[in-house]
This record gives sequence, structure tokens and C-alpha cells, in this order.
Amino acid sequence: MPRQLERVLSRVPRSPVGTSTFAALAVAVSLVVGLAPTSTAASSSSVRQQLEETVQRMHDAEVRDAKLRDELVRLNRRIKSDRARLKRVEKRLALRTRLAYTGGLGADTFEVMITSEHPSEVLDRISLIEAATRADSSALREAKVVRRRLERARNRASAARRDLAKLIANRKADAGRLERLLAAANRPERNRASRSSAPPAQFNGSYACLVGPNNAYRDTWGAPRSGGRRHKGTDVFAPMGSPSYAVTDGVVTRTTNGGNAGLSIYVRGTDGNEYFYAHMSSLVVRSGRVRAGQLIARVGNTGNARGGPAHIHFEVHPGGGSPVNPYPYVRRFCG
Repeated sequence: MPRQLERVLSRVPRSPVGTSTFAALAVAVSLVVGLAPTSTAASSSSVRQQLEETVQRMHDAEVRDAKLRDELVRLNRRIKSDRARLKRVEKRLALRTRLAYTGGLGADTFEVMITSEHPSEVLDRISLIEAATRADSSALREAKVVRRRLERARNRASAARRDLAKLIANRKADAGRLERLLAAANRPERNRASRSSAPPAQFNGSYACLVGPNNAYRDTWGAPRSGGRRHKGTDVFAPMGSPSYAVTDGVVTRTTNGGNAGLSIYVRGTDGNEYFYAHMSSLVVRSGRVRAGQLIARVGNTGNARGGPAHIHFEVHPGGGSPVNPYPYVRRFCG
């Protein structure tokens, strides 16, 4: 007899003489069954919390990644500029050394006086020597400053590269964790639905969730991206290859393959909005009319998402114009 059933049976009052033993067993079994949903709900809540924490951590890592990459670009530019400047200063100092060695401007004052034919020439040559000496001192100070700055930039660049390598490794680990949590966060029947071409669970006849029930997302509108860009969509994470749906009735106006977006699809809805899906692994529909909840593509990580967790970069363009924060739309469509 299972231990849980034994514990429950021990709490069941003993039946009066003549009462069927099956009645007591029925009460016990009903208690066990009643306990199961609570345990499952607690487990599901824990997985969902881990899922949200992982998505938040991945978002923070992406912001940090963008800042590190931009910092490396700035540092590399500074290193290149300072190298060129130091080279010019060292070349000027080398020229002065050669002049001094050959008895040019480096001659001392006494030599100038005995070799000059006129007093005015003495003053002119001494002034020239003094100016050259000041220039030498300035060049030496400049070379020292540039060398120190160059060394600091190199050290900072090395540290940034180490941080970036560590960050990439952590993001890769989180991508694997996210896949496992997405699978654990859904019931088997919902997992079966997510692998099929059936309409999404969130569907009211007018609007549908853009992906199956295995999903996670956060509001990342305006978050920093490398190159000074800002995030103009909502990343909806889902298992690789899971179905993606048209959020409303409309027309697939175009598809693209390349650049940051990778394999992508544009849907002009009958509501006048344009909906953009990026980083897909494959396209099911490439043109023509679609219905809300119709399978149009599958989730992937193409474009600049390659190597990262599978997701849809989703944008909303009201009236086909500039994008707006799609997070409220995703919340409305997917819950």
C-alpha cells in the first residue's frame, strides 16, 4: 500500500461494525485524489516562477551583452587612435634625436656663439634651440600620457572580453534551462497541442496567441541593444520548432530571410495593424490570406538570434507605421 494512502487511511475514522470496508477506502482514495491537484499546482507555480526568473535573467544578460559590445567598440577605436598618435609623437622625437646627434638644433649655447657670424644670429639660434627643447619636453609628456591611456584601454578591453565570454556561457546555460522549464510548465495534453497545427489555446475568434501554450515573455520595449539600437518588440520564448499563428485575420504581405531578423514574416491584419514575426525556423505561409489562429510559421533562432534560445521577436505597427510597444498586445492575445 502506498505510504501516502496509509497516512490518509490512518486519519479516517474507523467504520462502525457492519459498515463496508470499501466505504472507508473510498473516503481515503477521495482524500488522496483531492491532495494531488494542490501538489501539482504548487509544482506548476514553482516552475512558472523559475521560468519568469530565467527570462528576466536572460533579458538582463542581453542588456549587459549590448553594453559590453558597445564598450569594446569604443575601446578599440580609442586604442587605434592612441596607437596612431603615439606613433606620430615617437617619430617626432626620433627626428629630434637624429638632429641632435648630427649637430643641428641640439648644439649647446657655447657652440652657437663661436660658430655664429653675427650677434643677431646667436639670438635667433638660441631661441630656436630653446623652442626645440620645449617641444621635446612637450612631446615626451604627451608620449607618456598616451602610453598610460593606451595601457588602461587595453586592460579595460581585456576585462570586457573576459566578461563577455562569461556572459555568453551563462546565456547558453540559461537557454537550455529555459527549454526544460517551458516543457515542465505545461501539461502533457498542452504539449501535444503545441506540437500540432491545431489553433492555440488562447483564441476567441478574433485574436489568437501568436504561439502555442509553451511560452514565456516579458516587457523589454526600449531595452538597449548593441550598436546603440533599442529593442522595438517583445521576445516570446517557446520551444524550437513549435507552431506560430496569425494573431488575427489578414494577409501575409511579405517574408524576408537575412540580416538581424533572419527568417521573418509580415501579416497585415484586417484591423489595419501590421504584425511582424522574426527569427523563425521555417515558414508555412509565404503569401495570401490567413485566419486568426492559422499556423503560419515555426519558432526558431535565425538572424542575430542564432545560437541563442528559440523565440519570436514580435512587433506591432499600428496602421503599418512606426512600431509601438507590443507587450500589451501579447498580454491580450496570450494572457
